[in-house]
Amino acid sequence: MAGKSNTSATFFAQKKLLGKAHTSNLKVDGEEVIGSNIQAATNLLFGESIPTSPTLTLNTVQSASNGGPATVEYIQFDLVELSGTRYDANDTGGGSGTDSGESSQISGPHTYQFRLPSDYESSTDNSRAGNGTFDNSKIVHETLGSLQLIPPFFSRDAPNPYIVKIYKDDGGGGLGDEIPLLDNIDWNVDFYNGILFLQDYDANKIPAFAKAFAYVGKMAGEVIASGSSGGGSGDGDASAEYVLTTATGSLSNAKVIEAGVGITITTGSNSVTISSDVSAINGRSRTTYFLTSSHAELQSLDISGIDFSDVTYDPNKIDILFNGQLLHTGSSAQVLSGDRDYYLSATGSVIFGFQLENEDIIDAIISVVGESSSGGGADSAASYLVLSNTGSLTNERAISIGAGLTATDDGANGNYQIVNNNGNYVFNEYVGMGDGNNTLFSLDYSPTSNKNVSIFINGLLQMPAISLTGAPFQDYSITGSLIYFTSSSLPHEGSIVMANYTTNDTI
Repeated sequence: MAGKSNTSATFFAQKKLLGKAHTSNLKVDGEEVIGSNIQAATNLLFGESIPTSPTLTLNTVQSASNGGPATVEYIQFDLVELSGTRYDANDTGGGSGTDSGESSQISGPHTYQFRLPSDYESSTDNSRAGNGTFDNSKIVHETLGSLQLIPPFFSRDAPNPYIVKIYKDDGGGGLGDEIPLLDNIDWNVDFYNGILFLQDYDANKIPAFAKAFAYVGKMAGEVIASGSSGGGSGDGDASAEYVLTTATGSLSNAKVIEAGVGITITTGSNSVTISSDVSAINGRSRTTYFLTSSHAELQSLDISGIDFSDVTYDPNKIDILFNGQLLHTGSSAQVLSGDRDYYLSATGSVIFGFQLENEDIIDAIISVVGESSSGGGADSAASYLVLSNTGSLTNERAISIGAGLTATDDGANGNYQIVNNNGNYVFNEYVGMGDGNNTLFSLDYSPTSNKNVSIFINGLLQMPAISLTGAPFQDYSITGSLIYFTSSSLPHEGSIVMANYTTNDTI
């Protein structure tokens, strides 16, 4: 059983109380140059909640509550020998222990510094990485308390996740065997300054790495300052992450929320509810154009009342019908070569590869699927949305996510994304070509209802199965994702089969 000598224990406690690190049993407190602390000043006190049961996952920041600020990170530190701490603990005042073999120990290093790894900034998800404190190869005690380890009294778990673990080198520069907490070298860690002290030196147990939790949240001073200066009026936290309804520009972490296509924002006295507007998200806009004279081929036909840019000219969301017959879209080169029927030239213009005549009818249909976007900034006097109610912001409203929506937070200076997740949508699927034999065709997805499907053969709409008594005929039926044509309506060899459908039955 390891046991620290009275000399080691007394020096460690006495120097800590005097604001010094304990690096050597041969040094009195006046000879110690590295400081320590019992966290008195607000800029050295942890200002945000620390989780009581964190997971031992390296390089991942963790919060005390769901959606709370990230405050701790499990890090594998390098251990670097502190110069001037080599001595023989058996010498007078060396404070060696009484365990077996310790009376014959030799001179060696007794103190090591915790240092962030050389690739810390690229390995961590800590948003403060590279800020002057959380930098590659940063030595903990040189931050003067800005970077501290989390002591074990923050958890009651067994085993306690905040107990530091130290390891030897595996002989190749990697993590080797653990040196247990109760090992006979009798080691202590100063959690404030990241100093590891070994009472007894053993050449076979040289510490090279340590795993410990570091505090990555705001210090008390930073929390107090931000709370008192929020925009200059005292009613907001300028560094908080919240969503605003209007932008004014003085809060660095604010995001302005915008209602995109298919999204409704409803403001109440203390909340803002965001919900899906299914009619807009799953909307179909149709414009019918009647020609009153002939129109030459390859000449732009402007159709008033429709804007193809609403769906970014996506051919999967645009249908053009000529006298009720579905046409095939393509590039200008394909239309010129006769391989396609038309192409889009502007927001509401169509160029056909054939001449149109008086009394021809053109139908243009747009199918819209929308989502939202966000971004911006504002000041504390504005009406704004917080991710959760704090009680300290006079005009705050908590954002809540309605049915059919998903929210993603990109963090400070990022976006708070709210998107519709009602389902998948498929338009204008090319099904295949008839070969004169098969009666079975397959869709990529299964429509939720026959009412959501339109089948075309060579551009002509087919009659689906109907339940009316005495119905004279039907061309096809659909089960799951399979299309079954009747024998009389079987596509002839070389026929082109197209399907227009959705997998969402809210349309």
